[in-house]
Amino acid sequence: MIPITLSWFVCFYLALFLAGVLILWIGYEIVRKRHANILARNRVFCRICGSRYNDISSADILHCPVCESLNERTTSKE
Repeated sequence: MIPITLSWFVCFYLALFLAGVLILWIGYEIVRKRHANILARNRVFCRICGSRYNDISSADILHCPVCESLNERTTSKE
């Protein structure tokens, strides 16, 4: 049996717990950013009437639901 004092056991347990929390936090951040990128890809800004709308189709040229003008999907973040 390995002799270990109570203070080292508490430090070891605390380090493992914090490492687990850090790993979960990083994982959730990766999932959140991936989801935000998908939502940003679907967001379209009409340059004629100024409305913003979501479109999940894969077409690059879209019709605005408000003014029916053609809009190009851009990759810049707003």
